[in-house]
Amino acid sequence: MPNYDGTGPEGKGPMTGLCRGYCVVPIKDTEQEIEILMRQKHILQAQLRQINNRIKKVKTKKEVYHARI
Repeated sequence: MPNYDGTGPEGKGPMTGLCRGYCVVPIKDTEQEIEILMRQKHILQAQLRQINNRIKKVKTKKEVYHARI
């Protein structure tokens, strides 16, 4: 985001870019960037665990459904 003002890369609002930068938080040093990236990593890992759990549940339901038929 060019101006760090929350308006997005073309002024269309937040969450409209390609996730290549930091919307409102200007990075001051590498330690701060690493901290932000680590937080993002933990969030993504949690989301991936949720997705994998959901896949397992759907597969189990499908197997039970087909076993009944």
